[in-house]
Amino acid sequence: MPKILVDAGVPLVSKLKLISWNVNSLRAREPLVQKLIEKENPDILCVQELKINDGEYIDNFFTSYDYQTISQTQKSYNGVSISIKNQNNFKELKLSKLNDHQARNNTVIFQDKNIVLLNNYFPNGNPIDSEKFDFKKQWMDELYNEVKNLKKKYEIIITGDFNVIPEDDDAHDIKKYKKDALAQPESRKEFYKYLNLDLLDVFKNQPKNQSYTFFDYKTYKFGKEEGIRIDFFLTSPFLKSKVMKVKVLKEYREMERPSDHCPIMMQLNI
Repeated sequence: MPKILVDAGVPLVSKLKLISWNVNSLRAREPLVQKLIEKENPDILCVQELKINDGEYIDNFFTSYDYQTISQTQKSYNGVSISIKNQNNFKELKLSKLNDHQARNNTVIFQDKNIVLLNNYFPNGNPIDSEKFDFKKQWMDELYNEVKNLKKKYEIIITGDFNVIPEDDDAHDIKKYKKDALAQPESRKEFYKYLNLDLLDVFKNQPKNQSYTFFDYKTYKFGKEEGIRIDFFLTSPFLKSKVMKVKVLKEYREMERPSDHCPIMMQLNI
């Protein structure tokens, strides 16, 4: 269990930098995560696809950079973590239904700011004629129900790899995804249920070729700018009004042995 610290006299920093990144194996991407921490110095780092069942290793890795970390792990697959620096009033919230089978969600409450942060690795869902697609829809619906309840009391931030292409222009060539679970009407419907809770996509108005977050390893898709947008920050309106800056950190996709995902960054003034 994570440490739970309570100090009502220590508020959140006024400028809060959050980074979310599907690293596609923490061990394989360890040097890049180190570079990101040293250069970007995020206050909160949300990681997906840890692909390791070693919570002690994960905790020690981030502790060396003065982070407190919570994680859900699974051998060789999935796995998520939230690492937090300079925040002294938070606690972990276990959403048991979302982690009964696979390690796909961390949730943290920042008590002094009345904010809930949900870090997620959404199911891929392929192939669409299998039980994997049914599981994808079920999981997204269960998360929606959790968020719907949490929103009654808290400001919301949802981040992570959503494995959904919400609109056709969120892909360089949507025709290539017509039979992919990421672009199916059912997947999009589940995604828009979150927006119907009055949550806002903070990257929505960014130029599309600057907001792609995933580039397949095949045929040098990154060099050709042939990407898709599947990693997000969704926030409640109050927090959206506090956004100072958002950016897809594409330089980490062009480094040696990269993840196929780019980190995404959001800075808040709260």
